[in-house]
Amino acid sequence: MKKNILYLAAIAVTMLFGSCANALDVDPAGSSISDEQLQELIKKDADKVLAPMMQSAISFLHSAAPDSGTEDIGYACWGLEMDMQGNDMVLSNNTNWYADQYALINLRRQTDSFTSGRWSLYYKMVYKANQILDLIPADVTGAAAIYKAQALTYRALAYYNLMYLYQDDYMHGGKDKAGVPLHLTVGGAMGRTPSTEVYAQIKGDLESAVTLFEENAYNPQETIADIDQDVANMILARVCVTIGEYDDAVTAAEAVIASGYSLMNEEQYTGGFLDVSYPETIFGYDWAISTSNGNKAFSAWTSPSILDNNGSNQGIYICIDDRLYNQIPDTDYRKKNFVKESGPVVNVNDGKSYERPAYVSTKFDHPTWETDEIFFRLSEAYLLKAEAEARNNQAAAAQQTLFDLVSKRDSGYTKSSKTGDELLKEIHLQSRIELWGEGHEWYTNKRFNVGIDRTDSGNHIDKVVQAAGKLFTFQIPLSSEINSNPYITDADQNPL
Repeated sequence: MKKNILYLAAIAVTMLFGSCANALDVDPAGSSISDEQLQELIKKDADKVLAPMMQSAISFLHSAAPDSGTEDIGYACWGLEMDMQGNDMVLSNNTNWYADQYALINLRRQTDSFTSGRWSLYYKMVYKANQILDLIPADVTGAAAIYKAQALTYRALAYYNLMYLYQDDYMHGGKDKAGVPLHLTVGGAMGRTPSTEVYAQIKGDLESAVTLFEENAYNPQETIADIDQDVANMILARVCVTIGEYDDAVTAAEAVIASGYSLMNEEQYTGGFLDVSYPETIFGYDWAISTSNGNKAFSAWTSPSILDNNGSNQGIYICIDDRLYNQIPDTDYRKKNFVKESGPVVNVNDGKSYERPAYVSTKFDHPTWETDEIFFRLSEAYLLKAEAEARNNQAAAAQQTLFDLVSKRDSGYTKSSKTGDELLKEIHLQSRIELWGEGHEWYTNKRFNVGIDRTDSGNHIDKVVQAAGKLFTFQIPLSSEINSNPYITDADQNPL
């Protein structure tokens, strides 16, 4: 069902542009079927109709870009753009790619292309999911039920991101404010839905998806290139931590931890980080020449070996903030993913010598851009579980969960005895270290109500300061939404 299915191209193309037309042309002879007949076909052979649509949605996570830029293609790069807006990542030269994100300019205003691009990107995901869901009858099992679960999970991921970007953090004022338009079917414009309703829908969709996967005995270990119950549970854990439903967050994270993955060892963790065969990969992109992004892939921006020889991007390396680096113990092998000292390198194309900056990241080092991309991995489940336990006044459980992860990375780590806010600070620190560069810091900072302050950094070239709160919330796009949607007016706009 999953990977090697090539079916009627006409069906796939037709349904890409309309899910519930009264008559869909499905063959060159021009014969058509009704919605009812199409739903019967889905019951009999869901793969034929839904496999191309779901594969298109998953491929979107690797190949799509929110705007016309060249550095923001695919889910891994979308996360990298957000990491640039934090404390822990340093862009060694801000004259080229990711410069605006790093400098925190031209991003969150209603007229900025970044905010409109993100809005469009995630609502395209919503649309793709709703196309599939609109076609699937309610009383389905087997393959059709799996596609329904995948589409629900996919839509939930989109709305999770939309809520983080376009409203304040739920536990820091966002709960009682307007959310984003909640489209549950392919349809027209609508107004902003209350945040509580949007998050209730996200959570409900994910819980339904997990149930459908499990009731239909879906094997999450069959491939990492597909959406399954572990992906759904990971997003569910994120959502439940965000909205303060900590027991449910722990349950979802525990389900991922118990699913059969194992943590990477030192060789794997420090070996380039771009191989989905690592034992803790839950969901990712498995490189293929037919789907490669070439020199616009994630590794093209993050691998120092590639940047050494790229004339146009020469000298624009990604580094770790020295303040975070200095908090990583020498006994922690995660520190090996960063080179403290600067040093010369020779460009093999022109023979010239260049200088790699201090604290350059080698976490994603690879000689070419022909690399896999890891979207979700096991370590995050431990961190989410520990955070939920700590926020739920279960300090002993949180200390143990954190130890279960960090002791595998740091031979000198001892179980924390901290409680309350100090324990949460330790969990936050370990999240910053463990998930550095994987698209989490901006989201984690917003949840922890942590602002940006680069003034005390020794190697940040942009000494910006941004307080926690509304400055982490993007405005609704003016041209693509407010000016074209009669149900959203200037009065509904997020404040600058």
